[in-house]
Amino acid sequence: MSYTSRSELPAGTSLKRVLQIVDLLDYRSLRNELRIPNMRSFFWYDEQDYRSWSGVELQVYNENGQIAIDTRTTASRSYWDLVHQNKTIKLIRDLFGGHFETDGGRNRYWQPDEPPPSPLVSGCYLARWRFKNALIKSQIYLQARKFEGDIAREKPSGFFFMDEINPRITSNNLLVPFIIAVWEEYYRSTFVAIFKCTDRKEQVLKKARLSHHQLEQIASNKKTMEQALSECFSFQRPSVIGENFRLLDSKLDLAAAMRKPFKRRRLTLFDQIEALVDGRNAFVHAGEMDLSLYDREIEKVLTDIVEAVDRCYKAIGSHFKFTPLTEY
Repeated sequence: MSYTSRSELPAGTSLKRVLQIVDLLDYRSLRNELRIPNMRSFFWYDEQDYRSWSGVELQVYNENGQIAIDTRTTASRSYWDLVHQNKTIKLIRDLFGGHFETDGGRNRYWQPDEPPPSPLVSGCYLARWRFKNALIKSQIYLQARKFEGDIAREKPSGFFFMDEINPRITSNNLLVPFIIAVWEEYYRSTFVAIFKCTDRKEQVLKKARLSHHQLEQIASNKKTMEQALSECFSFQRPSVIGENFRLLDSKLDLAAAMRKPFKRRRLTLFDQIEALVDGRNAFVHAGEMDLSLYDREIEKVLTDIVEAVDRCYKAIGSHFKFTPLTEY
């Protein structure tokens, strides 16, 4: 689902002036990948305080001097994406005249349903949203891949040397480092979002060790201080994740959230993911494969990872007293 508008400008409107206004509204030009004639594409995205979630798309059409402007936001847009889309439509009409149509009707703007979320709420939401979008790639990969030959068995053969060269096992082991990377990025991004809003920065600064390269990136505005500092910490193991977040707030215990029982299993999510990281390290650094990692097991890994992240997201919301946002 998306939200679209079209503004029809009066005949004779200057294309040059229109493009100047688009630039003043902080849209950046995009390549016309589809090579549509007489069309220019632009995009707006505001990273400050996690304002944008999906951004605003804009296209300018010019056919025989008749200019039309389309805007689009996705269903996952933020409060500020909506505000900027309305601002764009209104300014264009105020300056050039004409009329516009939105999903709400002719010359009708959209109205926000809720007040804007705080940077903390928005930052934590974006981290989880990006995590789930990235993890979908793993699920699509598992559904789309195909194996040929009897060697790609879906269960143990009973012969170690046969299982060791099973391409299905190799494929699933190759997927684990990607899953852990997505997992790690979620906690790193969430750590940054909380770090920006906490008053306990001294605790993190004492433990972090910034390299010369990271200091250069901060000085040249290529990275924020919070982003560079987060790179000094690992976010793979649940035990380490718990310790890192306690630096931000001693009462924020994400490890406890992962230790709660899950589906009556003997091992907690905490222990299972710790073991998964061990397996990932053995595979990446020594080429050792987990020969039990058949399709059913890798699907279980994906389920566990999502459940652990959702638990931590809810725990963070409970701790900082906000209702976690859900995907649209």
